Amino acid sequence: MEFKNWLVATALATIAIPYAISPLEAADYRMLSSWDQNYPVRKQLVEPFIKAVDDASKGSVKIRLSGPETVPAFEQLQPTGSGVFHFLFTHGAYHFGTSPIATAVEAFSGGLEEWRKAGVREELDKHYNQFGVSLIGLAVSTPGGGYNILLRQPVKPTGDLQGYKVRGTPTYGGIFKMLGASPVVLPPAEIYTSLEKGLVDGAAWPTFGMSSYRWHEVAKFLLRPAFGTTTQLFFANKAAWDKMPEADKKIISAELAKLENEYTRLYDKMTTDEEAELKAKGVTVVQMGDAQKAKLGEAWADGLWELTSQKNAKETDALRKFGISKGLAK
Repeated sequence: MEFKNWLVATALATIAIPYAISPLEAADYRMLSSWDQNYPVRKQLVEPFIKAVDDASKGSVKIRLSGPETVPAFEQLQPTGSGVFHFLFTHGAYHFGTSPIATAVEAFSGGLEEWRKAGVREELDKHYNQFGVSLIGLAVSTPGGGYNILLRQPVKPTGDLQGYKVRGTPTYGGIFKMLGASPVVLPPAEIYTSLEKGLVDGAAWPTFGMSSYRWHEVAKFLLRPAFGTTTQLFFANKAAWDKMPEADKKIISAELAKLENEYTRLYDKMTTDEEAELKAKGVTVVQMGDAQKAKLGEAWADGLWELTSQKNAKETDALRKFGISKGLAK
């Protein structure tokens, strides 16, 4: 963590840690988000979730939300695990350097109900306990339509992106390799400028949210089909969660279950709305080649397994075997 961010975290810790390691008298919790207010899920689901908790508790449970302006997205798991924050709303790619397992799970097939029945959240929770956090919520998109790529120029006549530089977290490695693109890792705040200056030729992102960041102003081609399953993770500091009053935990868990259901229900609608909005703003939908389409699902899953195995072979193998045993992986 950079020194200035360490100072911020240390200052916050002097306030937050007493609540994280002792029973809470005043239910005033702090949540980190890996995304700022431009991210639709934060506005449409996370902020309503916080209000719903407040309403359900009749004002006795308050959650204060901070974003990457407080702690950068790639540095948020550790301060949550150490008790600086009570909750974290994030994605596995943002803490890949610590653990690749929440990234690997997106290689699974199926949707929310299949994952619930199989006990996927509980399996991930056991892994993440070692980092001082509990996984208390796991939202899952509709399979096969979680991510896409926005481009500055059309797809190549060969149907691929050979020679293009495309922004993306390591999650997209299998797709980039299959399409012939070179990956460039950038935080969201740097994507617009990098596209505008031609430092990258495209950006991979979930199938909604691009319009909010105005990337369509500098990238006019949306590549289809979409691919993969995307997840949203809700972590709690384990010590705080274990000691939290049962009444608070019950309310928070119930509202998270509703959020998970709503996320799956709304995902397709948000994607459809996003595509229509981008088209209205001058973006053209382009298709990758038939040969590339045929390899898309396999490239996504194989890329994730290969990537995460390089980081932690033992845990990745265990997760894959779990998925195979539940009919969610090959």
